Amino acid sequence: LLNGQLEAEIGTESLTKLWGMVSSTLDKIDGIGPSDHPTGLVLGYVQSGKTTAMMALMAAAVDRGYTVIVAFLGSTNLLLQQNSDRITKKLGIDTRSDYRWVAVSNPKGLAAATEISAWLKKGRVIFIPVLKHAGRITDVAETLSRVPEIVSTRVLVIDDEADQASLNTLVRSGSESRVYGAIDQLRTKLPNHALIQFTATPFAPLLLESDDPLFPRFVEFLEPGSGYTGGREFFIEKSDMVVRYISAADEQAPKKLPIELPGSLELALWNFVIGSAVLSTTIEDSTPVSMLIHPSPRKDVQERYNFLLIRKLAHMARDASLATSADDLPEVAKSELSRLAASGIPELANADLITQIRYVLSELKIWLLNSATAAKKVDWNVSPFHILVGGNKLDRGFTVEGLTVTYMNRPSSDQIDTIEQRARAFGYRSEFLPYCQFFASARTVKMLRDIVLTEYDLRARLLDAVEEGRSLDQWAREIGFLIPVGSKPTRDIVVKELAESQSGWYQHRRPSFEAATIEKNWRLSEGLGLFDAPLKDFGRLAFRELTIPTNDAAAFLRQWGFLTGANSWPAADIVHHFERQAQFQEEVSVILMEQDAGTADAHPRIRQWRDDIGFVNLFQGRDTKSELGKPFYPGDAYLAEIAEGSSRLFIEVHRVVRRDEDDDPRLLTPAIYLGDRQLARRKSNEH
Repeated sequence: LLNGQLEAEIGTESLTKLWGMVSSTLDKIDGIGPSDHPTGLVLGYVQSGKTTAMMALMAAAVDRGYTVIVAFLGSTNLLLQQNSDRITKKLGIDTRSDYRWVAVSNPKGLAAATEISAWLKKGRVIFIPVLKHAGRITDVAETLSRVPEIVSTRVLVIDDEADQASLNTLVRSGSESRVYGAIDQLRTKLPNHALIQFTATPFAPLLLESDDPLFPRFVEFLEPGSGYTGGREFFIEKSDMVVRYISAADEQAPKKLPIELPGSLELALWNFVIGSAVLSTTIEDSTPVSMLIHPSPRKDVQERYNFLLIRKLAHMARDASLATSADDLPEVAKSELSRLAASGIPELANADLITQIRYVLSELKIWLLNSATAAKKVDWNVSPFHILVGGNKLDRGFTVEGLTVTYMNRPSSDQIDTIEQRARAFGYRSEFLPYCQFFASARTVKMLRDIVLTEYDLRARLLDAVEEGRSLDQWAREIGFLIPVGSKPTRDIVVKELAESQSGWYQHRRPSFEAATIEKNWRLSEGLGLFDAPLKDFGRLAFRELTIPTNDAAAFLRQWGFLTGANSWPAADIVHHFERQAQFQEEVSVILMEQDAGTADAHPRIRQWRDDIGFVNLFQGRDTKSELGKPFYPGDAYLAEIAEGSSRLFIEVHRVVRRDEDDDPRLLTPAIYLGDRQLARRKSNEH
């Protein structure tokens, strides 16, 4: 049942990858043993289909003998209902005729325990969606402890948005926060269970102490399917089309109620209305279409925006009612129509456009969503067009159907996981991209763009660690996160202490495979003299090394043929950074990294390739064992020159090809050590 639904929704290729990830997750649990209560992490992207992955994991777990699924599906009732409804519907719990599944929400007391026991005796699978609230989780723990069958029952615990609410916010004082303590109590009541965390922002879980029960023992990667548009598309590849900068004056002051809406919000409103008019006319089944306005976490500010929006939309409706053609619309509307046309949206006849604009304005439903409002959920079926106004309640985990225009004039946060989770615009809407607009200040956009690089580096480094057989504990202590200067990965109260440093590599894992570019880079390296450079020993291995003036090295990088729109590898920024650093260093080492260097048999290294990452393990790691009297290779990232000083610039040119592909053996790709990029790692307790 589920397999057929998913294949229709995400396609055969994406489904195959999904089942592969699910199978690998369960294999790793089996390898550790449910009696050891393993914790694992599934890492996705924001709005990339984590709920679908959770459903697939549940279904596959049942096939392997799990009969109780406990799922923390949100820290608000809004999220709990959204997610539990989707899962119940997709699994067919309320409609299937094989009497296999039973849903029991927030069970409490002896009566609930008796009911669960009876269902288990009948061979049912129990799905228990739970609010991430200490009292509710404690109720579930006490209820399940009264079920006699639980001793021999395999239980899968799923924690959606695992970096939020679940973690110990009192870790620095040596105490336990209530939700964290309740989760621990639940786990002690389940003799045979595994806990799988789902999140797109794993910064906090991966920085926990290794003895914390919520620190993951393993990680799995959820690859987005075709059509996914995320941070890379919004803030790098299509930023000229999508990003709209608002002035600092239009950012909402923290403690000041607005008297009128910012001028940039009027632009955003007209863009949304016109875009919705065209989209709903030209693309079948494109509704609902939505806009998100995120001005402040304060409820009084949100309520003022709601009031001002109602008034502004009434004025817009009046303007539309008086117009007979697009020429009669206000200048702000005409400018947004021109912008949308330049993005490539279809053109409507004047009369049709005006009619549809009037229709959109007449149907628009505004939702004010915060803890003080009566609306506990968005009913997407009451109207084809929606505007959502809110703050934190619209952050993490909340799905905004058909979101095209985001207006975020809330001042930026320096906390990466928080600001990344505000990007509700991401998702499977590539055909909607010409209609998508993201309004924010330059500071917010820069932070989001930098986070794309952090996210890219995170996955690549984690994959490298997995391939090298490193534990996540080693990764957290030795590698960690490459983050923007002035930012922090997560909230201070959930991690004990971080080690931060301004150092790091940039590995160009996605080179161009075009013949002309390969030829250009080969000739460029040849002209530098790299292929005739003297060999230098680096322990067990030797490589050709040149030492050249820093200005020559900068010129070499400026001429390099990078992949156009280099998929999150900001070549221009890196070269600029290199040039800024160059004034502090006279010479730079350039090393050619290849197999059997300096011999007649010298040839490219062979590496695994992933479409979303590029080369996995571009760097060769250090030797796993050292033998007395024999040379030891420290690894590409730890060559002797780098150890001389963390601020030293350094270039490696890697000769590499994809495994099982007939690539040109002259393919070259650089890795650049800048020395001043901020790293955040868990502080080691070793002395």
